[in-house]
Amino acid sequence: MKKIVLFIIAMTLFVGCFGKKEDIGAKLLGNTYVLQGVIPESEIDINFDKDKVTGTSGVNRYFANYVLDGNKISIKDPGSTRMMGPENLMVQEQEYLKNLKESKEVEITKDGFIIITSAGEKLNFVKK
Repeated sequence: MKKIVLFIIAMTLFVGCFGKKEDIGAKLLGNTYVLQGVIPESEIDINFDKDKVTGTSGVNRYFANYVLDGNKISIKDPGSTRMMGPENLMVQEQEYLKNLKESKEVEITKDGFIIITSAGEKLNFVKK
């Protein structure tokens, strides 16, 4: 009997230590997040659907497929509309889309999340 009780206690502690992983995808879906640190007269945002991301990249709208596996993320070749804007916003937009394509990891924060690229860039998004 003691062995059974000890086994149950050990399993309870084991499950408590290695409980359910944080579901990052569920936290991202259905919300609009705004990128921090952009040029003041612009806004870059992102929305996650089941397997697509969409948003505004300063001047244009963009869209891409993505795959999320735990905290690993891969955003496939973002496409965008083709409107022209001020040069500084166009440069910012191209840099942002390049960084999205190089996305590697996602970290959940108190106010939103951070995308980390393969080059080590950190894109800090907060809930709109």
